[in-house]
Amino acid sequence: MFRSFWKTENGNIALLSSFLIFVLLGGAGMAIDLQRAASIRADLQQSADAAVLAAIRISMNQPGLTPGEVEAKAKEFFDGNRRTKSEASTSNFKVVHDPSTESYRLSFDVDIATTLARAIGIEKVSPKIQSEAKLGKPPYLEIAMVLDNTGSMNDFGKIGDLKTAATNLVNSLHSHPDADVRIGLVPFAQYVNVGASQAGASWLDGASAPGAFDGCVGSRNYPANTQDDGFEVTPIPEVTGEPCPNAILPLTGVQSTVNTAITGMSADGWTYIPAGLAWGWSVLSPGAPFTEGLTEAELDDRNGKKTMILMTDGENTKSPDYPTHDSENIANANQLTDELCDAVKADKIEIYTIAFAVTDTTIKHLLEDCGTTPDHYFEPDTASELIATFDRIAGNLRSISLSK
Repeated sequence: MFRSFWKTENGNIALLSSFLIFVLLGGAGMAIDLQRAASIRADLQQSADAAVLAAIRISMNQPGLTPGEVEAKAKEFFDGNRRTKSEASTSNFKVVHDPSTESYRLSFDVDIATTLARAIGIEKVSPKIQSEAKLGKPPYLEIAMVLDNTGSMNDFGKIGDLKTAATNLVNSLHSHPDADVRIGLVPFAQYVNVGASQAGASWLDGASAPGAFDGCVGSRNYPANTQDDGFEVTPIPEVTGEPCPNAILPLTGVQSTVNTAITGMSADGWTYIPAGLAWGWSVLSPGAPFTEGLTEAELDDRNGKKTMILMTDGENTKSPDYPTHDSENIANANQLTDELCDAVKADKIEIYTIAFAVTDTTIKHLLEDCGTTPDHYFEPDTASELIATFDRIAGNLRSISLSK
C-alpha cells in the first residue's frame, strides 16, 4: 500500500503527502527545540538566581560600589556559572535595587536559536527570565557590641562616627517587623563598668565603702581573668578612683534602649582590650554576672546564634597588675587578648573584629586572628568606611532568600 502511495502520479496526493511530511517534520523539530530550550532556560534561571544572590552579597561586602559596578560584577558571576554559553544569546542584563523592600531584581532578554523548527519558520525561542532576592528577617540573634571608648576616640570625631555606625546596625537588624534580636553594649577602655546598681552582688568583691561603688571593675588573677565561670568562688574585684566608661547594657530586645545607650557613650582613658572581650563574653553567656543570654540548648531550639562585634581604634596601652590595669606590659595584654579570643570562639560565639584607623601591625594581626574567619575582620580608615563596615556586618547577620 505504501509503495503504491509513493509511486502515485496523482498531483493532489503528491501535494498532500509533501504537506503532511513538512508538518510532521516541523512538529517533531519544534518539540525537540522546545525540549532543548527548556534545558537551556533551566541553566539560565539557575545562573540568574546565583547571580542575584551574589549581587546582594557584593553590595553588602563592598558598599562603596556604584549600582553599575554591582551589576557588572553580577553579570561576570552569571557568565561564569552558565554551562550553556553558546546555545543562547543574552542582552539587556539589569540588576535593580529597591531600597524600600530591600530587594534586588535581575532580568535579561534571551534568544535561543532553533534547529529543526526553522523548517516551519520559527528561528528562535525567547523565554522570559528574571530572579529576585531580598534580605529577610534576621535569625534569632544575641549580639554583644564591644566598643572602644578610650580617649583617642575623641580624635577626629571618631566617637561620633562610631555612634552613627553602631546605631545603623541596630536599626537594620530591627527593621524587619518580625525581627527577634537582642543586643547588648559593652563600652570599654582601661576598665569596664558593670553598673553601680550591681553593688552587693555575690559575684563582686565588695571592697568599696558602702555607697561608693560606681560600677568600675578590674581583673581576677590569671587564669581566672580569661574564663567565664567561677565568679562565686573568685569574685570580680571592684576598683575605685579609676576612669571608667558608661555602664554595660545587658542584652535587650528594645531597640530604643540600645540606641540611647549608644548615644550616651563618651570617650576617656587608656586601652585594655581584654576587659572588653571578657565582659562581652559575659553578656552573651547564660550564667552570672549577666544572665540574659540563652543556654546552648535554648539557642539551638530557636536556630539562633551569638555574635560579638569587637571594635577598637588602637593597640593595648595598659595591662593588668591585678586587680587594676595600671601596668604597661603590652606583650602580656596582647597574650591575654589572644587567649580570650580563642576562649570566646570555643564557646561557639561568632566574632567580628574591626580595627578602625589602626596603624599598629601587631594589633591588626591580633584582631584578624581573633575574628571567626578572615572575612570577619575589617580595617576601615574613614568614617564612611566604618559605617559601611557596620552595614556589611548587619547584612551578613540577616538572611537572604530568593523571592521570585
